[in-house]
Amino acid sequence: MPTVSLCIPTYNRKDYLKQTLDSVFAQTYKDFEVFIVDDGSTDGTEEMIRNSGYNVRYYWQKNNGDAAARNKLIELANGKYIAFLDSDDLYFPDSLQRLVTAIQNDQSKSVVYGPYLAIDEIGNISARKRKDLPSGFITEYLFQEIIVHTSGSMFSKTILKEEGGFDESLPICSDYDLCLRLSLKYRFIGLPQPTFKRRRHKGNLSSYNMANRLTELQVLERFYYENDGKALLESVAMRRLSKENYRVGKCALREGLTEQACKYLSQSFQKHPNIKSLIYWTKAAIARKLK
Repeated sequence: MPTVSLCIPTYNRKDYLKQTLDSVFAQTYKDFEVFIVDDGSTDGTEEMIRNSGYNVRYYWQKNNGDAAARNKLIELANGKYIAFLDSDDLYFPDSLQRLVTAIQNDQSKSVVYGPYLAIDEIGNISARKRKDLPSGFITEYLFQEIIVHTSGSMFSKTILKEEGGFDESLPICSDYDLCLRLSLKYRFIGLPQPTFKRRRHKGNLSSYNMANRLTELQVLERFYYENDGKALLESVAMRRLSKENYRVGKCALREGLTEQACKYLSQSFQKHPNIKSLIYWTKAAIARKLK
């Protein structure tokens, strides 16, 4: 059995996926298998993989979302550890080696993650911003900001199965939801150097809309209120929920949904009074009257 199962969900990312596989098979660490779950691609992904010459285990399923694809990958994986990599992202040559070393050196069940280096559509570095990532029980940090990504992280397969995997009812943010749940029980180890290159392109930049922002807000609210607020200081939680309500309201206003904009901007101000929410609520209220 391999130590690591490298798990790649994909959907119509044929050209990017080839580059992703090139980075995977250039790893200095070699004790791994590669599984790809194709969530209904129609762009010739299977043919590309067949012609690549790489030793890849490929599974095709009807389009059912990234959470379902990741859960299938957990089911198929044979390794003790699972490392996810999105099909438009890239590894550094030593990514797996650093992730494996960190998770094996830790004496408890844990999750290892790292920062990323942002790249554009053709692979040029578009941002070099880097921050120190926390280690330990990181719930408070993670609730305030998405600092853990499934790409560039490594999980014990046992942990993922015990916690029920990804919530398939969520169209997005199932990875954020899972990591928040894991953070209540397990230590996270933050590595200092980037563990992957995160590609930004038209296909994923289009996700900044009201519907997707609302899903992120619902993930945060569910996590906070289902745990009776015990995992976080109320002031920390309200500030974060206020911020996400503001983002939902701002997107709603941009999309011409003035009623919803007023609602979420008002909720933002109620949870944590701030000038930005007040300004945008005023804009939304005026726009609503003019309709």
